[in-house]
Amino acid sequence: REALQMDPQQRLLLEVVYEGVESAGLPLEDLRGSDTAVYVGVMSDDFSGILFHDLESVPTYAATGTSRAILSNRISYAFDWKGPSLTIDTACSSSLVAVHHAVQVLRSGTSRVAVAGGSNLILSPSQFVAETNLNMLSVDGKSKMWDAEANGYARGEGIAALIMKPLSAAIADGDNIECVIRETGLNQDGHTTGITMPISVSQVQLIQDTYTRAGLDLGVSTDRCQYFEAHGTGTQL
Repeated sequence: REALQMDPQQRLLLEVVYEGVESAGLPLEDLRGSDTAVYVGVMSDDFSGILFHDLESVPTYAATGTSRAILSNRISYAFDWKGPSLTIDTACSSSLVAVHHAVQVLRSGTSRVAVAGGSNLILSPSQFVAETNLNMLSVDGKSKMWDAEANGYARGEGIAALIMKPLSAAIADGDNIECVIRETGLNQDGHTTGITMPISVSQVQLIQDTYTRAGLDLGVSTDRCQYFEAHGTGTQL
């Protein structure tokens, strides 16, 4: 019964994290009881609105089935991991912020392995209505980032998980290394013309600060990034 009352995001995260650990070649029995950390980024929990729509028929496991905290805690519980376990909501940057915190917990030595995940499922029209009221969504369902025709963004679904270790540990253990995170960074815009409106000055500062911490000089051509994967809301801002 409990599984039927769980947010599908919980179930899919369990599946994807399992696949990630399997792909990384880390035996689950070796990780059981370890200080492995879990950080999950999430912006929406549509399933909660569905389960609590009729207050007279709220099922037994609705509280744990819809709690955002349980998105990360369920993973730690299922695999018996005892490191930090947090669900993070910073809107559309949530998953990358989860990666940032996973990097920090590894660098601090608090955990030897960290999982950074992200989830977004569209199960209700409510978020479409709310964001349409704020003119956030593209009327033609296309996100035209950095384009003069930009008129909003298009929503999508997905579940992902990264299995992370310090580079020195991954090399020593003979792990299959897909990529190396050199540096991460966070900041906030502070007061702008509107709480949902970004400001380029803050974004430029974050990029510069992150490059500096990584030991890179943007003034040197060979230090400049050659490939970008960027998030953009597809708005005129």
